[in-house]
Amino acid sequence: MDHLQLVTNENLNLQNHTFAEDERSFDGVLSGDMWRKVKALNSKMPDTFDWSVYDRLYEKFGDEQPNGGVIFKSPFRMANSHTSCTQCHYTFEIDTYGRGCIHNCSYCYAKAMLSSHGYWNRPHPFPIDVSEIRKIFYQVFETDKPNKWRNIMGQKIPLRIGSMSDSFMKMDTKYSVTKELLKILSFYDYPHIIFTRSELIADDSYMKLLRKDLSSIQFSISGNNERLTKLIEPGAPSVTKRFSALKKLNEAGFWTTVRVNPFFPMFPDGYFTNPDRMIERFGSIDNAPKFELFDWSMLDQVKESGTPSLLVGVVRLSTNAVAAMTRETGVDLKVFFDPAEYKKNGDVRYSDREIAHYYWKFKSESAKRGIRFNTCYIGMGKPDFFKYQNLWSNKTDCCDAKGNVTGIVKSSQDVDWDERVRLATSKQEALKGLALELGTSHPTYLNHAARYSAKPILEENL
Repeated sequence: MDHLQLVTNENLNLQNHTFAEDERSFDGVLSGDMWRKVKALNSKMPDTFDWSVYDRLYEKFGDEQPNGGVIFKSPFRMANSHTSCTQCHYTFEIDTYGRGCIHNCSYCYAKAMLSSHGYWNRPHPFPIDVSEIRKIFYQVFETDKPNKWRNIMGQKIPLRIGSMSDSFMKMDTKYSVTKELLKILSFYDYPHIIFTRSELIADDSYMKLLRKDLSSIQFSISGNNERLTKLIEPGAPSVTKRFSALKKLNEAGFWTTVRVNPFFPMFPDGYFTNPDRMIERFGSIDNAPKFELFDWSMLDQVKESGTPSLLVGVVRLSTNAVAAMTRETGVDLKVFFDPAEYKKNGDVRYSDREIAHYYWKFKSESAKRGIRFNTCYIGMGKPDFFKYQNLWSNKTDCCDAKGNVTGIVKSSQDVDWDERVRLATSKQEALKGLALELGTSHPTYLNHAARYSAKPILEENL
């Protein structure tokens, strides 16, 4: 194990609890097995977690346990085998809470997906099994035992925290599973990138667990209109609270980014690049409706908060999300998308010309304020990843973490396709991603297609 060394954070007080570790004992319906599993590891990392939180949650539901139970049991995902994110740099993912999110954003793809299966907020998100996280890190970094995540974690591929839900929801003040994850990451010197909308991350009790050399923190803020934000992100903290949290994190020296993703353009598709179409659809350009979620003055707020980096991704929505946002805001969002575009693509999105206009505008406005700028292509198709790289401030990393956080050296792009397919939950989707990336005649694709008895994928269907 000479290639992996444990480096503990001397500033992290892992013994911050009210009783000595040798006095600890848990024997609840859930806590007992978890505590014994972690105790049996004999790990170098002390166990100070209060395992009884799971028992209290179990007892809350009694004989009527929720669908899927009170524990979220999917610790890690490797998502860059999927066709929508083969180029993404941070697809090694974890959610400390699953099956919902109290922010309940109307445009959320996870909400749409889980709602269709009856799992979204039924009745609220549930915490992850911390004992399983402890076991995985222990096996990878303190033993030579086989573990499916060894190759990824051994390379210190950064972990993305917060994908299908927000790990810094207020409920973590009760369950503390995100706090425990931060302790684990610090103990094992593991780099990570955090996506959040919550000011909780800037609470002193969380900030002391973060490390500047390991953490890149990205705050999602789609616009600075507080009224509209409250309507489409009803459970999320206000924009003001998010910028206050960013200011505190920046003053403490953490690397931060504002994610305007999704970015909702102010005007209908074609307003800036196809005036004839505006006249055809609305009678005149002046008659075009306006969606005032975002205002360019928000970039002044980014600068005033001390945030050095901005990442923007133009919105792409399902028709169901468009309908939901229309109901909640009272603004007919459907008319903002040109029917010619969404009939062609299924989901609704803006035309390439209009997207390019906004990205160039963001680049210009960011430069005026000394803010770094990058774009996010997720959901928009592989061409969009390459199309706008000339605008990026960080040509090696669209999330702008590499080169700015010393512990983030590699990315998910360093994971080869053999590993991506092996870890994929859907082999067929992974093979489609592989075919899209390397071609259907590439030996790697042919080997995996034969191994998983997959139906041939035709180039014209990619």
